[in-house]
Amino acid sequence: MLFFAVRCRPLPLSSSNRILLIIAHPDDETMFFSPTIRALVNAGHRIFVLCISNGNFYGKGKIRSRELFLAAKYLGISSSDVTCLDYDEFEDGDKWNRKNLSYIILRHIEVLSADVVISFDNYGISGHHNHISCFDALQTVYSIGAVPSDVQIFVLDSIPLFRKYIGIFDALFSFGRSPFFYMARFRDVAACWRAMFAHRSQLVWFRFLFIFFSRYVYMNSLRRISPLPLTPRNSIVKKFKFQ
Repeated sequence: MLFFAVRCRPLPLSSSNRILLIIAHPDDETMFFSPTIRALVNAGHRIFVLCISNGNFYGKGKIRSRELFLAAKYLGISSSDVTCLDYDEFEDGDKWNRKNLSYIILRHIEVLSADVVISFDNYGISGHHNHISCFDALQTVYSIGAVPSDVQIFVLDSIPLFRKYIGIFDALFSFGRSPFFYMARFRDVAACWRAMFAHRSQLVWFRFLFIFFSRYVYMNSLRRISPLPLTPRNSIVKKFKFQ
């Protein structure tokens, strides 16, 4: 009944936006963002995916890249709109250079003429430092004013652990807490499951539990990114100069 009782609060977008989704690894798009992707695709927006790493930690980078293209297709994204990077400095699991990643993100925003950017928040859903690196780089280019003023940036809310795996029942906690909220429909959940099975190299036993019980399969809550205060701790952003 929750599928029908909970109303979505969509992002405030005009028609036919060009949306850039920034993820860290192949399968992030399915595991965390599928309700948002499906809602935006169904609304007629064009989604581009920028995947920073091909997930080559176990030497399966090429396989995982192919899986990403197939999963994106199942979610409604053209494979021609998916970019999966394969740079040594952005290896899966390594600490990523924020300045270099910031340049790459800004360049993709410009080249793709993106109107909207979506990525992880400051906790990165699971606390994975590669997820957090995506946020840190995006936060940096936003805070120094390098992103065009008409580009909207949204981040996916991280939630407490006890709520992550209660499936659709997290709607009771999530609805009303975030300004923007998407609840997947049955066919959207089916698309997510199909996309997850496209990531065959990642289908270890606990992934099966994830696709049935994770609230991120059923719903997404998002908010606008906030400017980063230029405190001594964050003084690195003062040194950034984009040409």
